[in-house]
Amino acid sequence: MTELQVMMGIGFALFLGLMAYLGWLGYKNTTNMKDFAIAGGRMGPVTLGLAFASTFFSAATFVGYIGWAYGWGLSALWIVLTLILAAPMGLIVVAKRARQLNIAQDSLSLPDWLGDRYGSNFLRVFVALATLFNLFYIGAQFSAGALIFEQLLNMPYWIALIIIAVVVVGYTVGGGSFADIYTDAAQAILMVAAGILIFVSGFWVFNKGLTGIMTDVTDTLAEQGDNLVAVVNPESGIFYSIPAIIGAFIIQFAFSSQPQLFNKVLALQDPRDMGKMILTYVLCAIAFLAVVFGGYYAILTSPGLEVADQAVFAYAQEAFPTIIVALFGVTVMAAAMSTTDGILVVIATSIANDIYRKFLVPRGFIKTPAEKIEATTMSITRVVTILAGVAAVLLVINPPDFIGSFIWIGISGIAASTLGPIIVALYFPRLASRRAAQISAVGGLGAYLLIMALGFEASTMAMGAWAVLIGVALMLIFGAILKDRVPVTDNAKVRA
Repeated sequence: MTELQVMMGIGFALFLGLMAYLGWLGYKNTTNMKDFAIAGGRMGPVTLGLAFASTFFSAATFVGYIGWAYGWGLSALWIVLTLILAAPMGLIVVAKRARQLNIAQDSLSLPDWLGDRYGSNFLRVFVALATLFNLFYIGAQFSAGALIFEQLLNMPYWIALIIIAVVVVGYTVGGGSFADIYTDAAQAILMVAAGILIFVSGFWVFNKGLTGIMTDVTDTLAEQGDNLVAVVNPESGIFYSIPAIIGAFIIQFAFSSQPQLFNKVLALQDPRDMGKMILTYVLCAIAFLAVVFGGYYAILTSPGLEVADQAVFAYAQEAFPTIIVALFGVTVMAAAMSTTDGILVVIATSIANDIYRKFLVPRGFIKTPAEKIEATTMSITRVVTILAGVAAVLLVINPPDFIGSFIWIGISGIAASTLGPIIVALYFPRLASRRAAQISAVGGLGAYLLIMALGFEASTMAMGAWAVLIGVALMLIFGAILKDRVPVTDNAKVRA
């Protein structure tokens, strides 16, 4: 066993110990469905800001986006701009108003929030089922973690995949959102350190400033092909045209309303603290994104890699002593876990609360004594969490070519079905038609599936962006035409 493997083993054991302890704290605090779904709605802004950031920036950032930089050249810098500009704007537009509205609604998830706001069980159930698209996202995170084990510990990919899934599913089953938020906040601190460390390491590895390093990178890329130094790279899977790049900005804006992020907005105890939460997130985001430069550094230190997503590990082994490489490996593992646990909570909540408790039981499709509904709902969350973990593992038995692209399959589908109803509910309440919201949800998701099937775009980001625009347009058009509008004060009247 090599020194790196020993260090990684020790680091991972310590990390698992910390996650187990935080998961146990979450378990102690989880006594009902509200605790499981949104941590009882009583979390502070700094903790939530850290958790929001680490959920937003997953292993796709620390592995996938570095792979984009390594494989696609300078055009990959567009992802940094989308995450600095569009993503925070999406959070600012949605977060505070959604949390304020939820004081009266007391909803536990995005499907629940939309179902309550529009008084529609159809919308609640449809969006709850749409959250299953995020199995692709979970699978991508599991795969990223498994690649770490494969690259740094020489462990078979499939064994690593199972270990990671068991760990994440284990603490999520017990602790729900409390475990999710506690562990994500701790993981964010590791991710901040790793992002800054990767960025500044270039100064001593190459013994020159950032301008000099990037000049060398540009010259090296130019020797490999003009497209690698172009603003728009036609060989890129995401940034191959100006419309595709615009699509990336649109879908990053929409990403801020993803269910696993939306539930953290609902978890904030005092809506007046939203500014502190957003500031914490922005500072973390800047530190996280610095890691993308590792992909450019790897072009100089580790040319010719067959798998672009391995660039970060190859560079780390060139730049750092063994103990730091091991720490970075643990950090990428933390980045993978910080998103998967949140999505598992969302999927479990969608099935147990939004479909079983809010629809099947009240409508009489399932007969459950009133005194047993809460306990049954909690039991369902745990079963669904386990099943979702298994399904995600099966999706990535063979690792995807680009993890950073694979995750957007799920994100785009959910965004297409939800952004129109969310925006109208928050900013155009006079257009808040129940039927329009249903048409928008179904039409947006249908448009996404059609765009995928017909191959209009190669980019999963762009596919999602055009579907999001269609969903928003449907919401606005039918909201203006249809008269079944639901005032905020009337949203408790739930209909089909």
